[in-house]
Amino acid sequence: MLRRVTGTGSAADVWSGASYERIAETFAPIHDRVVEALGIRPGDRVLDVACGTGGVALRAARAGAEVVGIDISADQLAKARQAAAAEGLEIRFDEGDCQRLPYGDAEFDSVVSAFGAIFAPDHARVAAELARVCRAGGRLVLTAWPKDAWSETHARAGRQFVEDADAREWFEPEHVRGLLGDTFELELETGPWRVEAGSAAELWELASTSMPPLRAWLAAVDEATRERAERVYLDFLADGVLQREYRLVTGVRR
Repeated sequence: MLRRVTGTGSAADVWSGASYERIAETFAPIHDRVVEALGIRPGDRVLDVACGTGGVALRAARAGAEVVGIDISADQLAKARQAAAAEGLEIRFDEGDCQRLPYGDAEFDSVVSAFGAIFAPDHARVAAELARVCRAGGRLVLTAWPKDAWSETHARAGRQFVEDADAREWFEPEHVRGLLGDTFELELETGPWRVEAGSAAELWELASTSMPPLRAWLAAVDEATRERAERVYLDFLADGVLQREYRLVTGVRR
């Protein structure tokens, strides 16, 4: 089971410092799909949970929503604010934990989290908070990664983990329905994600600098461990391609 990495500081530290906006650019088709699934109407209040550098929040605002984004990383929020300002979009970005959302009950018409809230350790608490802040009849959209060859490569590279909830469980229908099925009418789909580079080294540079947990772990280990890990990852990325399936969870608040 893949779990939270040891030796990398607080959750905010883990998710800060990386050039996350670079990997987020490769999620553009997923972010488009997510916002389409929200079915935004002008004036809808949308909460983007664990919003990162704002890929979904920006799209929702362009579609006419009143958007609030929240993230645990001040670093990523600064980049999101800068991107919104560059487009002249009025988006409120708050620093906070998705396990304790600082918003009122039923405050939002839609709640969304693209590869974000799934990484919080308390899945049940996250699910309860997503449901709490979404009004009856409101929309939920969530994306998650599976247990796959890429996630297993982390363990082969020597990453050490502590007992914690596994983010990959959010991909499993039974787990998602157990968390959200009582509060949302759910639909579950999948989709592909693929990123290509000119070489394994080029793709490794992207992954190792823009995937926050991986970057944080590499920064915390010694040089020999980093070199061994790099060999494992370069072997996996030998053809210059990284592709994964993802889960798209949509729901209507009961």
